[in-house]
Amino acid sequence: MEPQINYSGYQTSNSGTTGTKVYGRSGCANKGCFGIVGFAILAIVIILAGIFFAYPALTPNSIHGDFMDMTVVPQKDGSQKVWILTDGSFSFIQTTKSPGSYSTGRKCYFCKTWTYIYDPVSEKVLKKIKTPYEDIITSIQILYHNNQVWVLTSEYGQNEPRIEIFDSETGDIVTDTKAFIAKYPILSGGLAGLHYNEEEKYLNLKTKDGRQDVTYSFLTDKMYDTYSTLYEELDKATGEGSVLVLCSESSGAAPRKKAFLVTGPKGKLNSNKSSLESYANNAESLKFFVGGATSEPVSEKVYLEGLIYYQDNDCALIISLDQLGKKSNRILTCIDLKSKKEKWTVNQDQLFKKMKIDEEKDTFSSLFFTKDDIKVIRSANLVLVKLKGEGVMAFDYDSGKKLWTLNL
Repeated sequence: MEPQINYSGYQTSNSGTTGTKVYGRSGCANKGCFGIVGFAILAIVIILAGIFFAYPALTPNSIHGDFMDMTVVPQKDGSQKVWILTDGSFSFIQTTKSPGSYSTGRKCYFCKTWTYIYDPVSEKVLKKIKTPYEDIITSIQILYHNNQVWVLTSEYGQNEPRIEIFDSETGDIVTDTKAFIAKYPILSGGLAGLHYNEEEKYLNLKTKDGRQDVTYSFLTDKMYDTYSTLYEELDKATGEGSVLVLCSESSGAAPRKKAFLVTGPKGKLNSNKSSLESYANNAESLKFFVGGATSEPVSEKVYLEGLIYYQDNDCALIISLDQLGKKSNRILTCIDLKSKKEKWTVNQDQLFKKMKIDEEKDTFSSLFFTKDDIKVIRSANLVLVKLKGEGVMAFDYDSGKKLWTLNL
């Protein structure tokens, strides 16, 4: 008798089942198997659609996506609204193999950002703005300037650089990239590149017709053909000003830093920001290189690996470490520039847990890898600490008391 083929893929005969695998026909070579696979794929599609479309629609007062950036917008009644920027894309890692090459990179479907206008007091989302993209979003900033909110996106892959400006009261867009380019003839060739310098408050722009150093300054609200032109204008500023500087105790980039208040001509302070840290503790060098500027120590306290994350005419906000080594905690300090004294200090237990450095658990938690993920800003009576991928927390400017935390 000829052997029969069963759906388990083994031969059978009158004497029983043998252990010979039959190739060419198996249980998956029929319509039922394809139906199961198709059903599984359909289920996955439905789940993804639910996550990315249905769930956000059903939870309008929730904030979705990976936290990217935020800014604070003061209101006419003295309250504050927080604009929160998240990445709402479906992102994944894709590996491509071909003869002689192997590449791995991040990709996305439904590439987009969400911009939320959030009231931290009522804990309500007042407005949600969707912005589609062509590719993953690698560098994006949101900032408040002259009663408007700017969203700045750097170029990457299929994403061209974008500048979008919103009315801070209504949340309506008032200027898109095309309209911004139209305002300035020097940009008529179109934008090819965009980089925002947060410390010096300017945009460095590249154009498609080959201009490499076009600069827009938020300090002067003007466009310049090169950064050097802006530098020359800032250098001519009149009047006297002051700026807090963290200066290493010894030469080089030593970790032990002390705070000095440098006072001098505004123009010289503006045009020598990058060198003030080197001269602040040397009266002769400061006088010679920075046009007669002087400095005085704010205190004898040492700020280990200290960085000034924010500064205005009233205060400076510093984040430093409690010790050096593979494990350390971060400390947030507010210095009153008028009294030249520390206003308050917030320890690690009041900050995000992921701001703690523990290289034994995660090498990428080091100071080098995480310092740029932190942003600190002040608006009226609020000091906000933002940690990329985690969320935002607010402290009272006068006391340093934590007011609220928004985890994302």
